[in-house]
Amino acid sequence: MGLQGTVIRSIFQTAASFGAAFDPLCQASGINPEEISDSEHMVEWEKAALVWVPLLKLSEDPLIGLHVGMGTHKLLHGMIGFLIQSCKDIDQCIQMLCRYGSMASPMVEYRYTVNETATLEMAQHQMWLKKHPEPARHANDFLFAAVMNTCGALAGKRIVPLRIELAYKMRNISEYRNFFGCEVLFNKEANRIILKKETIATPVLTSDQSMFELFNSIMADKQALLASNRTAENLRQVLFMQFKGRIPTIEEAARALNMTVRHLQRRLLQEQTSFRDVAGSIRKEIAIQLMQNPAIKISEVSDILGYSDLTAFRKAFKSWTNTTPRALRKAGVD
Repeated sequence: MGLQGTVIRSIFQTAASFGAAFDPLCQASGINPEEISDSEHMVEWEKAALVWVPLLKLSEDPLIGLHVGMGTHKLLHGMIGFLIQSCKDIDQCIQMLCRYGSMASPMVEYRYTVNETATLEMAQHQMWLKKHPEPARHANDFLFAAVMNTCGALAGKRIVPLRIELAYKMRNISEYRNFFGCEVLFNKEANRIILKKETIATPVLTSDQSMFELFNSIMADKQALLASNRTAENLRQVLFMQFKGRIPTIEEAARALNMTVRHLQRRLLQEQTSFRDVAGSIRKEIAIQLMQNPAIKISEVSDILGYSDLTAFRKAFKSWTNTTPRALRKAGVD
């Protein structure tokens, strides 16, 4: 789980205009510049999430995520970037972002639907939202602004959404409205960019069908290669992202992996593990991560993990750690 290193590099380079120099930002974030010089390198998710902390401190700007995103004119990195630049129109660009975006940032899930309007929804992982809510907000603002700037750069003109919906509390609404050029609604159930159907039909200036086919083939092969990794690792990824901490039935998990239950069980047995072991490991990892934030109630951790009651969660937690959630929190989580 992590974030493509070159995305962090773009954030730091753009932040220079806010008086935050590149090298001090790397140092404050605990990031080696070499980590963010290669689009194939993934920076561990929590380290990536926390890059907004020194940016906030140095800039004292409550909208630093939005402002850095406004200054990022093209968010195109690695093979995904080449693929998106060769798309025929904005619609295809968004489709490719949704198809391969998780390879650049597994902590964000993209959903795209086209009916009367086109809706791009970006959902951050619950562990990120609960453990680091303020950095998560700035990361979302950055992504929204950078995506709209990128669409505009590819189209050669400003792309104005029909509406922006944010799951966060309102802050200086005029800043959002002035940049996006549309209605911006806060306290919504999800983070969405809503576009007119004629907007997504806007051609991309750098469109190249042969290049699109080449890079799409490369990305599909790369995605398939990742999917051919150990079944246990693929199962962990599915449980972590698609179900966001709620452990599904083995039937649901098998469907998400495009396998039969019997095939999944057989593959896991060959790797000397089981669905129960992998699911328990994920639950433990998420529980301990969330417990590190004292603002999150133990009952909330239990709910996120899908336990029917607090007693069941306490029992499971004790089996993982040999102590209770309350005792561990009182002692401090390692």
